[in-house]
Amino acid sequence: MKRVPLWLTIVPLLLGGLIYWQFWAGWRDRLRTDLAVAVPGEAVTIGGFPYRLEADVAHPAYRLDGPFRIDVTAARARVNRNPWQRDLSVVRTDHPVARLAVAALGGLTLDARAVSGVTSVRLTRGGIARLSTVLTGMTAATGLFAAPIAAKTFEVHLRETRARSNEAWSATPPQQAQVVLSGAGVRFGAGAPLSLDLDAGITATARLRDYAGWATGGTVEVRAATLTDASGEVARLTASAVPTGGTLRLTGTIATVCPRSVAAAIAGLASPAEWRLRNAVRLAIGGTPGAFTIGAPPTNAPSAVRAQLPPCPRLS
Repeated sequence: MKRVPLWLTIVPLLLGGLIYWQFWAGWRDRLRTDLAVAVPGEAVTIGGFPYRLEADVAHPAYRLDGPFRIDVTAARARVNRNPWQRDLSVVRTDHPVARLAVAALGGLTLDARAVSGVTSVRLTRGGIARLSTVLTGMTAATGLFAAPIAAKTFEVHLRETRARSNEAWSATPPQQAQVVLSGAGVRFGAGAPLSLDLDAGITATARLRDYAGWATGGTVEVRAATLTDASGEVARLTASAVPTGGTLRLTGTIATVCPRSVAAAIAGLASPAEWRLRNAVRLAIGGTPGAFTIGAPPTNAPSAVRAQLPPCPRLS
């Protein structure tokens, strides 16, 4: 039997490896170009051949100026992407810091920082299809509340939900994007740790492209924002917010079994000693960031029985 020369098996492997390297190098250069726009930093190194692209970015800093201003920095970022899958990237950051402000809406600001963060970004031809971030050891100050916020873990999920057209019968424009927040060990000021879940829709008369397009008739519809502890649901917010007069005006209701504690937290006061009610009561809430007002609890609310219901958690 005639033996096949060794070079006939080695040469095709070498040629195949060389061809794949050329493709991989092209994917690597494309990632470097994308990073220069999305995650610019002081130094970028890219490795991971042959199965992935892995970039290490020192001191990344991203800034977006305009009506909606964003500043994001970190000590370090590691970006992972499949070589042939440009539309999905995963970014891990050390000590990320994010500052957001909407110039046209006074008081709508956010200054957040964390020990670490993981962000996944899925792109589409028209922009970002989905963006999800999980922060560990987060602390934040916002223009919404006087007290700072801390969380053991905090998740932010954004996705575009492009509507075809507005329903003629509806006074509210169609939803164009969805915002989902989820937090564990969330504390408001000196409050007790709670779980936070929020589901909201951003409506607009057309696809979201800039602030001006959204502000002309757009709203934020909070379908549900709940606070819970080990004993159950403490409060649930349903509200609508509209841009008006250079600020964001909110109108809604809070269903809660701890009305005095909720009212104190909204006012920036220390939580009083309070026992849970047997049934939740509804409180009206309204106002602008930093100046929310809440209706007085009803005087005929069913009282708690101390032997049956646990005390309310400290909310502020």
